[in-house]
Amino acid sequence: KTGVDTKKFTPVEQNKKLSLRKKYNIDESAKVILHIGHLNEGRNIQQLLNLSDEYFVVLITSTLTKNEQDKQLKDAFLKRENTLLIDDYVEHIEEIYQLSDLYLFPVIESGHCIDVPLSVLEAASCGIPVLTTDYGEIKAFKNKEGFSYISSFENLNELVNSAINEKTNNIRNAVLDYDWNNAIDFLSR
Repeated sequence: KTGVDTKKFTPVEQNKKLSLRKKYNIDESAKVILHIGHLNEGRNIQQLLNLSDEYFVVLITSTLTKNEQDKQLKDAFLKRENTLLIDDYVEHIEEIYQLSDLYLFPVIESGHCIDVPLSVLEAASCGIPVLTTDYGEIKAFKNKEGFSYISSFENLNELVNSAINEKTNNIRNAVLDYDWNNAIDFLSR
């Protein structure tokens, strides 16, 4: 079982969210959609290019796989308006989750991510709604508050809008079992 640092990845109040947006030069009124991971088509992140311009996309790519980035895909994200592509180390990555309105996880093919994506756990731990495929162990979060599932990418903008507007207060509760202390206890049994 993997784990998440629920002491580092925490929800923030609206005023903190807005100050973080200022820090990263993101409009305070933007609807911010986040994805963190590898910059390649196997992750299916090209789906984020189909989002309406009303959404501000923040894409943080893996620094470990910088040499393996899909150049065409990177160029497409650099050309998309309302997009921030970060492909350098972010010391306080929790801030990026905290300034976001939604975490989007579009991976569908096995082998392109670990079974329990750490980014999904970190987003939920920060209280950010998650719109996801039913990839790997993420299926375990079905019917949990704050998790929405993509049945088809044809209506992605509608799903994003619905997930952002859904009132969620307890998504963090869904991932508390994945807290590192619990994961370590599970392993030591």
